[in-house]
Amino acid sequence: MNEYIFYTAEGLTYPPREDKEVENCQVLGRACGTSEIEARDNLIKQSPWILECGFDIQDTICKQLVTDDLRVMLKKK
Repeated sequence: MNEYIFYTAEGLTYPPREDKEVENCQVLGRACGTSEIEARDNLIKQSPWILECGFDIQDTICKQLVTDDLRVMLKKK
């Protein structure tokens, strides 16, 4: 099973000096799945707040993480 990280450029964050807004990416979470789609579904099941807060899950950026299992598999090739 592969592990993925999901992040978005939607929304704003606030730095320690709260009178300023910062536009940046926000990590929504990590999830496992046999594919990006399965991992996205698992992420929403584990973290329903993502949709409740209004994030568009279809606009999230998804990247597969390199795990120890993947490193071992790549070394065997």
